[in-house]
Amino acid sequence: MDSGLPAKRTIADQVAELIRQRILAGQLKGGQPIRQEHLASELGVSRIPLREALKQLAAEGFVAIASHKGAVVAELSVVEVEELFDLRLRLESWLLEQAIPAMTAAQLDQLERIVEEQRRPDALPRWGELNRRLHETMYLAAERPITLKLLKNIHDKIDRYLRLEVTMRAGRDRGLAEHKTLVACCRRRDVAAALALLERHIKETERGLVAALKGR
Repeated sequence: MDSGLPAKRTIADQVAELIRQRILAGQLKGGQPIRQEHLASELGVSRIPLREALKQLAAEGFVAIASHKGAVVAELSVVEVEELFDLRLRLESWLLEQAIPAMTAAQLDQLERIVEEQRRPDALPRWGELNRRLHETMYLAAERPITLKLLKNIHDKIDRYLRLEVTMRAGRDRGLAEHKTLVACCRRRDVAAALALLERHIKETERGLVAALKGR
């Protein structure tokens, strides 16, 4: 199976990536049943790695698995996006305001390294992970572990939607530019500018995702 993915990845990982990309590209629509026997034959794999791949995708929110009914592509929800991003804005603004005055040089250096990783041509499959790392690292200095745990749960749910965003070049380029500027604001200890940019960053990402979902 030629997926263009690194050989060290398992067959289940490769199958999951192929199905994920088909969902993001709209080739598999929300609510559409996944015909496992047909898909296994098409990809040249057994049912075992295919089932493992579907479990992985279910954990990520890409598919829903029901007993005796099999797997279907999960629906993307505009309402869910709006609620999740509203929560992001409220929590992250508060965390960033607390964190900036206490950020260490090592934390600022780490933020810049993550942004550089996002600039790499091979970063696309890891965009959601890198985005989560960037935001979590940015708020560590706030020392609010309960809020950070809540935020991690929100980012886990948002990851599927961010994968949709990074398939849109304009959204990805805008996000990267805003990340770079946001880190620069943190280094200057410019809380007001950082908060204004964070709000714009979150709202623009939400608007782009909602528009993309409504256009699907």
